[in-house]
Amino acid sequence: MASRFSLLVWNVHKENQSKDFAKHFSTLMQKNPSDILLLQEVKYPKKSDFLFNKYSFALGTNIETKQSLFGVLTAAQCSFDDITSSLSTKKELGFISHKSFLISKHKLQNAQTLYLVNIHAINFVSLKSFAFELEKIKQNLLELDGPLIIGGDFNNWNKKRLKLLGNFQKELGLNKLKIKEMHHVKQIFSQAIDHIYYRGIKPLQAVAIDTKNISDHNPIYALFEVSE
Repeated sequence: MASRFSLLVWNVHKENQSKDFAKHFSTLMQKNPSDILLLQEVKYPKKSDFLFNKYSFALGTNIETKQSLFGVLTAAQCSFDDITSSLSTKKELGFISHKSFLISKHKLQNAQTLYLVNIHAINFVSLKSFAFELEKIKQNLLELDGPLIIGGDFNNWNKKRLKLLGNFQKELGLNKLKIKEMHHVKQIFSQAIDHIYYRGIKPLQAVAIDTKNISDHNPIYALFEVSE
């Protein structure tokens, strides 16, 4: 992967196979070409063309039907050195579905390793269960050494969840990316729930993009650089 690269984080709300989404996604990529996609709630059809087939990609599945798989998708215009997909221990509301997160490993031009973490945090559970799942993710990340980017939908819709997320950030030595046009980032109860965290890498810009209700979330576009 090049020393300077772009990244898009977006919960696509299972809309990615619609014609309307494909049209708007093409326009979005023309204006904001992205080397990496960290997507949540992706629909992967088992028997038809997939919108993101032009990328190398990995899917962390949390739901499967006869026709489709659903989950988090990391797509990149570079190779994957390693992929780890995990499910939450708890299910939402105790019986609906697990949530998934995906860790991928990529080689940078300067011979360093970049880790990408794609998260769709669990929702509709107690604060105790939310904390348990966040701790489980943290334990998987503590052993990672080198540049790291974490992006996704964290479902931190109240102050107690936000505090847990702040501790998660601190314990992993992460920086929270400052995003322009923050009013376009998905909010629940006045709390932004989509975030990008990073360490060992330099952010150059980040902006939330209004996509006119294609999904119930808007994408966040970011540009990063690593030292040579």
